Amino acid sequence: MSVFKAYDIRGIAGTELDSDFAERLGGAIATHLDARRVSVVRDIRDSSPEYHEAFVRGLLSAGADVLDLGISTTGVLYRSTVDLPVDVAVVITASHNPPEYNGFKICKGKMPLGGEELQDIRRTFEAGEFRVGNGNYKSMEDYESRYIDSIVESVGSPSRDIRVVLDCGNAVPGPLAVKVLERLGIDVIPLYCDWDNSFPNHPPDPTRQENMVDLGRAVLEQGAEFGIGMDGDGDRLGVVDENGTFIHPDRLMGIFVQDVLSGLPENPTEEQRTIFYDVKCSMALEEAIESLGGLPRMVRTGHTFMKMELRNHPTSPMAGEMSGHFFMNDNWDGFDDAIYCAARLMGIVGRDPAPEQGGPKFSERFAFMPEYPTTDEGKVPLVGDREEIMGRVATAFSDMSLSTVDGIRVKYEDGWYLCRPSNTEPILVMRAEGRDQEALDSILLDVESRIGQIVDLEKLK
Repeated sequence: MSVFKAYDIRGIAGTELDSDFAERLGGAIATHLDARRVSVVRDIRDSSPEYHEAFVRGLLSAGADVLDLGISTTGVLYRSTVDLPVDVAVVITASHNPPEYNGFKICKGKMPLGGEELQDIRRTFEAGEFRVGNGNYKSMEDYESRYIDSIVESVGSPSRDIRVVLDCGNAVPGPLAVKVLERLGIDVIPLYCDWDNSFPNHPPDPTRQENMVDLGRAVLEQGAEFGIGMDGDGDRLGVVDENGTFIHPDRLMGIFVQDVLSGLPENPTEEQRTIFYDVKCSMALEEAIESLGGLPRMVRTGHTFMKMELRNHPTSPMAGEMSGHFFMNDNWDGFDDAIYCAARLMGIVGRDPAPEQGGPKFSERFAFMPEYPTTDEGKVPLVGDREEIMGRVATAFSDMSLSTVDGIRVKYEDGWYLCRPSNTEPILVMRAEGRDQEALDSILLDVESRIGQIVDLEKLK
């Protein structure tokens, strides 16, 4: 399978990727995107220094100037497209993937590249006919201080003391996230915030409940208001409440929705009320958006597609995904940044008195959103031709109300079922939800009766 995926370039270091690949990619990006000035960051994986050096060499040899931001997060890279005079930005990272992986995420201007645009770069890469030049190199590792200032200016410091535990899974965001929260005056207790590219404690993916167990335990031990987890490259956020209970990211999104919609001007336009969310999110989120005066709009999963929606609807205040990507577009620049979102969450929580002074506990902040029974996100092996299988699934539900914005989401009277092909793996991603357990059980039985002979539904639990 090609390392040129739907949203990024990613593969196993030393096998699918090497320094020659990285150098060649630098030349291809500079050539295809006609890049004149490129900002670059990298993560802490064993292969990243080598790939970073080679990639920069490829950019320079193709006549692109390089602004090197050093080791930092994807959010820092995104912010550099706002603050710095760059026309392309690239981060060398494999995010939450296992240590043996590495990869590249690419932005042109403020927009990430994905889909066919990445395949166009692949074709230039394969052709090997690159622009020739002599670019200039500049180290800008002090840029992070400017980034921190931007966050503080956007959200301000909370009006009261807040005690939180922060778990970054030993990945890149740890030191910077601690620094930002401390700058905001937060009493932050670091957990796995030191760098260790073997990720010895758990994978840096805060949207998986099993990765948040230690965080939940630490919140209880430390008497914190809640806990925050961040992913490997710092663009996704997860939380646990004061009891250490995992909060699904689509429920967390409800807190941000409540905040942005409360700040709308008088007589807002439809676009100003529009909130984008992906097809995997709970119907409770849709209902919450409506109850808060917003207009919910379900769209395709993927950070590239979310940012495209915000680009096309510039006054929409935010978008978000079940995966923990939140794109704040009111007082920020519409990109997913776990550190900014953590700071934003501190501002929201800090407006109310502390729980011991009569303010709401963190768990109580979600009371406006019903919690419906749901399956986990089932990953079902895709056996056979993708288009053929999805066609058979569509036919099986042809008598139902369907959304085909991303895969197939079937609407039931009291719930829904989703089947969408992964853009990165040979799997079908499935989820189902009902207004109560009886409704969910009924939906699952119906799904089994319709497509149980087409795909193995054992992993849809």
